[in-house]
Amino acid sequence: MKKSILLSAILIATLSFFSSFVGYDTVGDAPGTLQFIGDAGGENLFTFQKWQFTNVELPEDNFEKIKATVEINASSFTCDWKDLEVNVKKKKDYFFVKKFPSVNVVIDGAQKQEDGSYTTDASLTLKGVTKVVPLTFTVSETAPYHVTGSGVVMRSKFKFNGDGPKEEVPVKFDFTLPTE
Repeated sequence: MKKSILLSAILIATLSFFSSFVGYDTVGDAPGTLQFIGDAGGENLFTFQKWQFTNVELPEDNFEKIKATVEINASSFTCDWKDLEVNVKKKKDYFFVKKFPSVNVVIDGAQKQEDGSYTTDASLTLKGVTKVVPLTFTVSETAPYHVTGSGVVMRSKFKFNGDGPKEEVPVKFDFTLPTE
């Protein structure tokens, strides 16, 4: 009887943990590429494997009116230097994914530029801190919309205070916007 109660408790705890990552069952769930470059004397490319749009509103196919929310599985990034990957995920000075398992991005509108690109002030929540991160992106002319862009995250604003990368961490993205 005690073994079955213990097994049930373990199963419930395991299911509760994994249910917090609904939609992250496979690498294929990501609608495109999301990367950041940690430069600590040499570039290290980190690619998030598991992320998804949890909301997209694009009234009249007008990107100036876009509203989008992205949820990123913080532990899903990979890089070629596996020791670095493990440390960046684990340490409190970096992602500390045990305490902060997800990263969120909220976009509420964009401004079209003269060259046809767009800019937006995305709200990034990382390690429990929410700050504005300016992004620049381009969009294909027809749906399904292909979006490519970039931005820069200032790591100290998000409590990344360990030795290593430079203060400015470039972020790149390339995806197809999901359609309903």
